[in-house]
Amino acid sequence: MEKVKVIKNNNYKSLVNELKDIISKNKYQAYKAVDNIKVQAYWRIGERIVREEIKYKDRAGYEEYLVGKLALDLDIRKRFLYEIIKFYRIYPIVRTLSAQLGWSHYVELIINTWSIRELRKNIKNQLYQKTDNKEVQEISKIVLRKKVNLNNIFKPEYDLNFLTIAQSHQEKELESKIISNIESFLKELGSDFSFLERQMPILIDGQKHFIDLVLFHRGIPCIVLVDLKVGKLDSGDIGQMNKYISYYRRNRQYISEADAIGLIICREVGHEEVFYALGGLEEKIFVAKYKIKLPDIEKIKRLIRKI
Repeated sequence: MEKVKVIKNNNYKSLVNELKDIISKNKYQAYKAVDNIKVQAYWRIGERIVREEIKYKDRAGYEEYLVGKLALDLDIRKRFLYEIIKFYRIYPIVRTLSAQLGWSHYVELIINTWSIRELRKNIKNQLYQKTDNKEVQEISKIVLRKKVNLNNIFKPEYDLNFLTIAQSHQEKELESKIISNIESFLKELGSDFSFLERQMPILIDGQKHFIDLVLFHRGIPCIVLVDLKVGKLDSGDIGQMNKYISYYRRNRQYISEADAIGLIICREVGHEEVFYALGGLEEKIFVAKYKIKLPDIEKIKRLIRKI
């Protein structure tokens, strides 16, 4: 209750108005791609938030609470606010910022926790020239990764016959069977998939939601949120997945990751339903059908002979 009182007081309202003023004054120039102005604005936002945190440094968990509230009120991703705060803490003196560096450059410096002095020192010492070529190539693969054709990664249908599950089954049973056979499941999905978590909880408007499976695809690279449906897919399932992805991208996604993707694996797919429900979301959500038992080949042959 004490924290809520702090968040609702006049100081917090003043902080939000001040940050909005910084954002609005610099938005036009930032949109014109004057990157140095953007850097200056982010520094000022970081400085102001840290200054506010110091007032209540004796309150456990206050930083996380403050950032979460500001993210909602300013409509900014929490992870991005943490980047801005870290940026200010690494470069607390504004005059040390270089006009020759844009925000994307500073993001790379933040990752390595380099100061401008260290950057200049490494340039002077020819760090790049002294770095092993193999290491340079590996870093280039990450920084300069090419856009991946997602349609070559996600299949329209998956054979889950290895689960040995009854034709009439519930979603929980399907999920448990997949976890018990996770290696076979990942193999069926394709290369570069790895399993991270089951029933991942997320909190939206005070209500807990649970995402069935959380995977990671190394080649994209991104998080893949998986929803399992034992019945026919409807537009509500797609809307739900879109909500989960939007939440993850805003609150949990790392700057080194490509945007999270949703994969709905269902028993039956209505193609027109999917077509219209996915309008504009084709690169964000993929829908696939699963089979748990393939027809017996010999039985098919016998039926064909009778025709």
